[in-house]
Amino acid sequence: MRRLAVAIVLVAVGSVAYVRRLVPEGESLLFFDGVCNLCDGFVSFVADHDSANRVRFGAIQRHGDLLRSFGAGAYAEGGSEALSTMVLVQESRVYVRSDAALRTISLLDSPLNAFAVFHLLPRVIRDAGYSLVAKYRYAIFGQTDECRPPDPRFERRFLDFVVDDDDKPPFPIM
Repeated sequence: MRRLAVAIVLVAVGSVAYVRRLVPEGESLLFFDGVCNLCDGFVSFVADHDSANRVRFGAIQRHGDLLRSFGAGAYAEGGSEALSTMVLVQESRVYVRSDAALRTISLLDSPLNAFAVFHLLPRVIRDAGYSLVAKYRYAIFGQTDECRPPDPRFERRFLDFVVDDDDKPPFPIM
């Protein structure tokens, strides 16, 4: 019994250390399907439980140029993988599907960030579950005709972007 308790403590400590390793220094940009009710609910949940304001949000439908500037054009509207996944950009690295979801969860307040430990499962299993939910999300949770305006409580955390006159890639406005 004592060995089991020690093993549980070691796993818990290791999990916390692993989750902390997923948290980047800078801000994270989360792009989501702006007409999906499930995605909108996830964004609201993240905004409510990210007291450090580490995550900023943008609808995929509105930020295709910004996604392309990060090399994630396949996920922008009109791309080969359009609206099939949320996209998370951290320190110029792009994460999709379950990696995006779990890395976002790792940024939430405790104890919710502990769920990022599911990142330890093999990606093929995580992404199969993610893809199954994504496939039926409109049928189960519904969708809207157009992207909704940001909730006034966290409107400042939504992205707008500007294209520089020198044809530089768009950048987020704080």
